Amino acid sequence: MKIVILRHGEAEIYADSDAQRNLSDYGHEQAKSAGLCLKNLAIEFEQVWVSPYLRAQQTADGVLSELGDIPRETLDGLTPESSPSQLAEALVTYRGGDLLLVSHQPLVSALVGLLANADHRAGPPMSPASMAMLSADTLLAGCCQLRWLRHAPTFEATV
Repeated sequence: MKIVILRHGEAEIYADSDAQRNLSDYGHEQAKSAGLCLKNLAIEFEQVWVSPYLRAQQTADGVLSELGDIPRETLDGLTPESSPSQLAEALVTYRGGDLLLVSHQPLVSALVGLLANADHRAGPPMSPASMAMLSADTLLAGCCQLRWLRHAPTFEATV
C-alpha cells in the first residue's frame, strides 16, 4: 500500500486561533497543484484523513477538487501537536488501500521519520504543500520505504 503525507498549503498568519487560520490565496493554488500532481501520478486513494484545522480542511478541498470524490475522515490525531507514535499505532490497524493524510508540521516530518526510519527525529523538512510518499505491506514504524518527496511549486520528485 501507499501512503502520501501532505502538509497543508501556505496559511495566513493571523486568525482568532491557530485552528482557524485560512489558507492564503497562494495556499489554495498550492493545494490544487498538489491535487493535479497526484492525479497525474494516478494514485488511487481509498481514503483521505484530514486534520480538523481549517487550513488542512481547505487543502484537502483543493486536492480533492482535482482527484474527485474520495471518502474523507477528519481526525483529531492529525493536529500539529499530535503524537506521531499514536498516529502510527492508528495506521497499523488501517486495512484499506492507498491513503492520503493532510496535516501539519511538525507532525508530518515526524511521521515520515518514524515510518521510514523508526525515528521521529529523522524526518525530512516539509514546507507548505510538501508531500512524501511511503510504501509498505504494513504501516509499521521503520518498515516503510520513502519513495519520493515533492515540494511546491514544481512538485518534482526527490529522494
